[in-house]
Amino acid sequence: MGRPRAILAIRHRLTPALEKLGGHIGYDVRPGARRQGHATAMLAAALPIARSLGISRALVMCDKTNIASQRVIEANGGRLLDITEQKRRYWVPTTSS
Repeated sequence: MGRPRAILAIRHRLTPALEKLGGHIGYDVRPGARRQGHATAMLAAALPIARSLGISRALVMCDKTNIASQRVIEANGGRLLDITEQKRRYWVPTTSS
């Protein structure tokens, strides 16, 4: 069957650790499947699910140096909250309005 091309996680609640290093939504695309739009589509598909869980804006983050993930988050409406020692943290609305 092979390895999955991508993994997506939606976290219903944020613990203190997730507020610093994880966020509501996490995704990972294996190297051979990157640069094909999978991460952008995955995050877009996750947002309405997060909304259905009562999350009006999702905390999504990436490593400070991960420009590709930064672009994915911003393409989905992410607004930079801050930049920590390790992460760029964004609020992403879960609705288009």
